[in-house]
Amino acid sequence: MRDNAVRMTTFVLVHGSGQNAASWRHVAALLRSAGHTVTMPELRKQAPNYGLCDHAAEIAAAASDGAIVVAHSLSGVFLPLVAVARPCRLLVFVAAVIPEPGTSVREQFAADPTMFWPEWIASGAAFRDPAQRDELARRFLFHDCSEAALAAELATVEPLDPQRLVTERAPFALWAAPTAAIVATADRTLRPSWIERTSQRVLGSAALGIEAGHCPMQSQPHQLTAMLLQLAKAHR
Repeated sequence: MRDNAVRMTTFVLVHGSGQNAASWRHVAALLRSAGHTVTMPELRKQAPNYGLCDHAAEIAAAASDGAIVVAHSLSGVFLPLVAVARPCRLLVFVAAVIPEPGTSVREQFAADPTMFWPEWIASGAAFRDPAQRDELARRFLFHDCSEAALAAELATVEPLDPQRLVTERAPFALWAAPTAAIVATADRTLRPSWIERTSQRVLGSAALGIEAGHCPMQSQPHQLTAMLLQLAKAHR
């Protein structure tokens, strides 16, 4: 059914550093069936020299003026820079890192070690090993997905090299667009409590909760789509 209250909205859905654009396919289909335009840019996986601005520029190029840009996981670091390059209606963080001006992700983590679950940090190197990747993805990313859906969701796992992205300081001073955060309450990577505190402190608003693991676009696509449409209504 088409949502007459939110017409012709363009949603830009950005996958996280451990996946590819297909991770958003369920939400994209639901948004399109509701009458909206959706783009899902594919981040470069073999580009270790790409920095924050490089990825943000490619995301902005895939967007149109006034789009709602939604980022998952580590890709939250690109959102403020996308809004500098392209006028955005709203920036939405979904189970995502919320960056702070002039600060790197590594510095954020050093200042507040409760940012990530220790088990996820400990698995970092192993996650880049194809022999261990599926087991770790089941444990940390897709633990709330149905067994029948697991094979298809595992196919979305495609890591990029995050080394430069977590050490580069965020080169922005002000938020150039309205923001909202959605926290996955059963997240096993980023701590939900960190997202809740950081959303309130940095974005100035309470995070919206969804009962899901780290990838709600795959385990709870209908609920997440409804939340995105509600945010679109609130930011017309």
